[in-house]
Amino acid sequence: MPRFLLRAAAAAAALAFASVPALAQTERAAFPELRLAEAGASGQRAVDLLGDKLEAVAKFYKRSPEALREMLLRDPLVRLDRNGRLYVVEELDKPLISNTPDFVEGTAPAPLDNTFLLHSRPGAKRTIYLDFNGAVIQNTAWNSGGNTINAQAFDFDGNVNSFSAAELERIQYIWQRVAEDYAPFDIDVTTEQPSADKLTRANDADDVYGTTAVITNHNGVYNCSCGGVAYVGVYDNVGDYYKPALVFWDMLGPANEKYVAEATSHEVGHNLGLSHDGTSQVGYYGGHGDGVTGWGPIMGVGYYKNTIQWSQGEYSDANNKEDDIVVIGSNGGILRKDDHGNSIAKATALTTSPNGSNINLSGKGVIETRKDKDVFSFSAKAGSGTITVTPDTRSANLDVSIKIMKADGTVIAKAKPADQLGATATFTLPAAGKYYVSIDGIGYLTPTDGYSDYGSLGQYSVTGTVPAP
Repeated sequence: MPRFLLRAAAAAAALAFASVPALAQTERAAFPELRLAEAGASGQRAVDLLGDKLEAVAKFYKRSPEALREMLLRDPLVRLDRNGRLYVVEELDKPLISNTPDFVEGTAPAPLDNTFLLHSRPGAKRTIYLDFNGAVIQNTAWNSGGNTINAQAFDFDGNVNSFSAAELERIQYIWQRVAEDYAPFDIDVTTEQPSADKLTRANDADDVYGTTAVITNHNGVYNCSCGGVAYVGVYDNVGDYYKPALVFWDMLGPANEKYVAEATSHEVGHNLGLSHDGTSQVGYYGGHGDGVTGWGPIMGVGYYKNTIQWSQGEYSDANNKEDDIVVIGSNGGILRKDDHGNSIAKATALTTSPNGSNINLSGKGVIETRKDKDVFSFSAKAGSGTITVTPDTRSANLDVSIKIMKADGTVIAKAKPADQLGATATFTLPAAGKYYVSIDGIGYLTPTDGYSDYGSLGQYSVTGTVPAP
């Protein structure tokens, strides 16, 4: 796909970034008038510069003064701009070099010519736009002295004029990973350039808005040795002055699928009000455990573990106990509605198709909260059957358990392999009738050694075979 066509669209899309800062937010205090003596201050210097305005700034960010002061003192990556607004620079000692394969074979979610038409939740009022196409950024907080930023498109083969098939595949996989992270929320993660009104919040009453993550080369965009930069708590701001978030693929692998995806979810998380997850010893917590159930927090550093989830600081020595899901919700990232009933009485019928003397079963859904259980139904004769629940195939956040039940709730079979995120139940149905499948997101071991069910959320599919009724 020629990049020059996409760049033309990106230039037009720059208008989405061209609004002036407007600070009034729904359920937000007004941001105080500030003009600090310097930009980029962190730690005690940032606290000192805020002075008697710290309480008002904290109120805008929906924090107590003590919480804002503590965050500034513990996290040197959080900075103040001249206006006193918080932003984060994800500093690296050096560019990350992949120590895992930067591409894992699989099936792309869509035909390659649909790479820039992907939507995780079309029709949602909230949006996260993943811009791989290059962008012209003007009139934002990233533009110093009125300069124009020409952000380069995603590229790892050195040909800046077109996207190769391998690049299109990788873009789709990055989108798939980010979409899984935000699956519990009523947010459309998309690679298709939205109209300005889908991203820009016009006023406090406007409930249709979003943010952009520009995935680009840092050269000529931001002078740092960092994986990305983003302003904090700006997702629901009126106007786009403190957007987009910037993710630097050339510093992440370079262009490693997992690294770029984790950094993108992380930077958008800052836009949604989140702070870093670390410990008393490190600013970013890198997680614990190994293999499929090796765990890390999205707002830590998720590059080196398989299962990356939202967190509320349950791991050992956590320095940040904020409830990620609550914070995201308070900054405009509302949860999606439950898609399936939680009880036998409200069960959703699985789709069926003939298979000789059996029928095949299929379905799909999302576990949106730790309290959510999705229940499905099917009818069958007596005999043996099997049902498998598979979380997202690229980067699951969901660890599932399943139960097969009679109409009275009696459990016929249940399954949860300790070392896998998916599960398969094999069972014998005692008589012809209607049966039920309950799907739950669960934890693994303890939060110190594994994880709780707090962040065990996300997409899944159901497949199975049972005797035809």
